[in-house]
Amino acid sequence: MVQTQQDTELQFTGTAEQQELARRLQRVFMMQGRFFAETAPIRIPLDALVAFMQSQDGDSADWPGQVDAALSANGAIFARDERDEQVAFVTTRLNRPPTDAPERSNPHVLSRRFATPVPKREIPVPRRERSSLPDFVEALPTPAPAFEPDSWQAAVAESLRAAEEAATQLEAERVAEEAASAEFDFESDEPLASSVPTVADTVQVAAASDEELAEAIRTTLGRELTVAHWGDNWMAEDRVQRFSRGDLRRIEDFLREQGDVAADTDIVEDVLGVRANAPEFETTRFAVNYRLSRETREFEYLGTDTAGLWGLANLPSVATPKRKASEIGQDYRFLLDYRTPPEPIEEGLVEHVLTFYEYVYGVLPLDANLGSIMPKAGFPDQRTARITFESPQTLETVIAELRFPTSNRGGFIAGLERFFASSLVPGAVLTIERTDQPAHFLLEYFQVSGDDRKLLHLDERKGRYVFRSTTYYCAIQDEMLLTESRFPKLADAKPLDERVRRRPEQVVATMFERVGETVGSAAAPRYWASFDDLLASSNVERPMSAEFLRDILASGTYQEFAADDTTENAFFYEPPASS
Repeated sequence: MVQTQQDTELQFTGTAEQQELARRLQRVFMMQGRFFAETAPIRIPLDALVAFMQSQDGDSADWPGQVDAALSANGAIFARDERDEQVAFVTTRLNRPPTDAPERSNPHVLSRRFATPVPKREIPVPRRERSSLPDFVEALPTPAPAFEPDSWQAAVAESLRAAEEAATQLEAERVAEEAASAEFDFESDEPLASSVPTVADTVQVAAASDEELAEAIRTTLGRELTVAHWGDNWMAEDRVQRFSRGDLRRIEDFLREQGDVAADTDIVEDVLGVRANAPEFETTRFAVNYRLSRETREFEYLGTDTAGLWGLANLPSVATPKRKASEIGQDYRFLLDYRTPPEPIEEGLVEHVLTFYEYVYGVLPLDANLGSIMPKAGFPDQRTARITFESPQTLETVIAELRFPTSNRGGFIAGLERFFASSLVPGAVLTIERTDQPAHFLLEYFQVSGDDRKLLHLDERKGRYVFRSTTYYCAIQDEMLLTESRFPKLADAKPLDERVRRRPEQVVATMFERVGETVGSAAAPRYWASFDDLLASSNVERPMSAEFLRDILASGTYQEFAADDTTENAFFYEPPASS
């Protein structure tokens, strides 16, 4: 019988702060013991753990007590060992304390049975690996002498040791070769942009794309505690410049003077005094972005993967107050499943038709189309980036927020409500073009002679939809224009309850009743509607792409919807019989 072992997520105990601290230190133990046997003890003195936390989060007189309390609260993972007035903690790669004392563990291993008094020769660490090892790595104690140096037992033990050293040396050389193949220079102070290097033989290179290989490298390096990164720039963590509390206070004061937001280049030049043409400018800029990303109580990163921008923590959002960002993210959750972009008009340029939902809340979806030209996040846990749109027609620049998607929320762009209200209507055709500046875009629409129609609006005071005479000067897509002549039954309708809005199929069913034709009877109701009418009206209540709507109507998941075989792009809705 073959038994498989599945990794399970560790369960830490104690207070929330103790659990987080224990989780961080557990990764340090795993890093030190990555070449150890599963049951071999990994022992790190308390002083070394305290020094590590001070190097990461700054000096504090409370670190010894905090580290001791956090690891002691997780006795199922760490064992507290006190010898000669020195406190240390011990665990294994199995994330539990060793079952036996280190000198007695695994007593039937042949190499331990033939222990030798000859001191173990230190294995040279390859140059590329030196900077990846923490300063507090502690050599395991040499076993006590068991046999005379000239005995046959000692001779056998020496042979076993030589074989063990050769195997360990081969492993170290293999790791060094992989580091070299990744083109990661730990000896250089310059951050390197990640590229697509030669990958180890275990990777199916022929079957993977360049982007997949690059992402695999990013993911692997991102898990290394000894590697710092910002965007696609990487550097050995111990070579990244550190800043004092005084430096951080001066940066904080500078941000307030600049209106709470400033570029990383301005911080380097104006606060730290490093000129743009200085050799150390780029490494200092990297250090600013990486070190400030660890100071989340005071600073928030608002830049991209190539352009650093910093603001004070808890800055007010530029997004509309009509709906919470978390709720809009939930509305756009479906985007996580629809990631195939359409054919672009040209490189760096996309076209988008404004919906009623987008018009009301001043947002744009970070779908595959817009996502193809938007910048990437600078850090994995980054929530927002500050971007700007320039309108050549209105000669104005609009500050907006790019909200990155998470595992359960879709991404979107917010902050365009005023611009939409003053210049556009639902159904307007937009083009968004990338510029040389990574966070700056051109937002254009096609100007036409004025047209006046009764269009749908939301009367927020009455909480109802109304039609009002509206004059607009932008080109529109007729299928998405919400006119009174087309949708008369939307007049005086109330916005749907939040519980209904969260169910896309219920939104579609309601739109059949509001904009469709009644083809059934009072006893057996049935409705007919075209796909274009359903798409335009469904986007009044919540965002819904054409692909998403078609899946709801035609996938067979919801039996109440059925295609009209006699008319192209038309569907029926038959309400389920009430129980």
